[in-house]
Amino acid sequence: MAPTALPGTTRARALVVLGTLLVLVATACDSGGGSTAARASSTTSTTTARPAVDGALALGELAPVTGPVSAISSAFTVPVQLAVDEMNLTGGVNGKPVTVTVADDTSAVPTARTAFTSLVDDHHVDAVIGPSSSEVAAALMPDLPRDHVAMCSGSNSAGALSDIDAGGYYFRTAPPDRLQALALARLVANAGRKRPAVIAPTDSYGVAVGGDVVAALRRADTKPRLVPVASGADPTAVVSRALSANPDAIVLVGFPDGMAPILRALVAAQHGPTQFPVYASDGLQTADLGPLVDPANPGIVAALTGTTPAGAPAGIDHPFNARMLAAGVEPFFSASAYDCAILIGLAAVAAKSDDADAIRDHFAANLRGRVDCNSFVECAQLLRAGRTIHYRGAFSAYNAWRGTEPGSGVFDIWTMGLDAHPMLAPPAGQVAVP
Repeated sequence: MAPTALPGTTRARALVVLGTLLVLVATACDSGGGSTAARASSTTSTTTARPAVDGALALGELAPVTGPVSAISSAFTVPVQLAVDEMNLTGGVNGKPVTVTVADDTSAVPTARTAFTSLVDDHHVDAVIGPSSSEVAAALMPDLPRDHVAMCSGSNSAGALSDIDAGGYYFRTAPPDRLQALALARLVANAGRKRPAVIAPTDSYGVAVGGDVVAALRRADTKPRLVPVASGADPTAVVSRALSANPDAIVLVGFPDGMAPILRALVAAQHGPTQFPVYASDGLQTADLGPLVDPANPGIVAALTGTTPAGAPAGIDHPFNARMLAAGVEPFFSASAYDCAILIGLAAVAAKSDDADAIRDHFAANLRGRVDCNSFVECAQLLRAGRTIHYRGAFSAYNAWRGTEPGSGVFDIWTMGLDAHPMLAPPAGQVAVP
């Protein structure tokens, strides 16, 4: 059922588009913010009389089957199907088979709303895996309490999602951007940089992540300087401001379209990645960056270094990895999508119900229990025996769970090669935070 791995250039273009979609959230629905821990409801809602509550766990998945990142849609859908197959091979959930219905969200809010409504009204799902885009998630989260549907995404990383009130129905297994900011700051500080200039756009992503990087660098006993980049700003002027304080490193927060002109200006000022220490967030981890900076010499971005959520964190020994390899699908947030599906299933086992309200109330408990387990059959047996479990997943050991999201994360270090393609450092070099 799985297609072969995608050509590198196709995947790179899909990843940079998805990278933008993963983090873009125009406005957090709750402006009272301030808390970095996702908010969970402390009360249990009264379940509406929905046909979904029938004893059989029905999953839906919002996936980018078509649209700008369709080239990597199988990286999201195959892991969920593998999880469903695993649950059904061991007798299903609460004695009944688990089903999954995939709906195309096209990575766009209007389409995603229609797809979500169809999953709820036509397919009577109890829980939804996805969406891949943080922007789409932000639009749908306020509706979850009304529809009494649980949701878990393996790829949403936008920090603003932590402050949207979804009544405790929304979960994510991907580490939020505030954790990547810690990892990026640690990478810079561990390299001995004491006066880094952090260049970040003034959009919601740049303000949040750039601010978190600066704060983390200050805690690491460095003296960073934040250089904001307003829309339409002159790249040469931005670089001039950044270099005026004689920094010993540059940190770029953003995406190729916005940061390519800044990199071009850095090269012109003799402070490009091949000339000076330049670091970056994962939005720049794409082979499309070099040609945007200099089509005649894309290797000008070689040595640019940054962090990205680890697809295979060191120390995680889980049978899922072999299954994905056998499926022939190149993973991208695949393990975290698989973990979402398994965790929803385990919550239903713990609740002895497919009621989304009960799934919501049991989800996090399975990441805080006394007995470690890492397969559905093992964890489900423990739950049925009255034990409390700590699910050790395919993506993470989930050592620190905060509300409805991870409180810890593991990040790979990537570096641009001479061919302008990003390369991952060996797992031994991964950065674990906090």
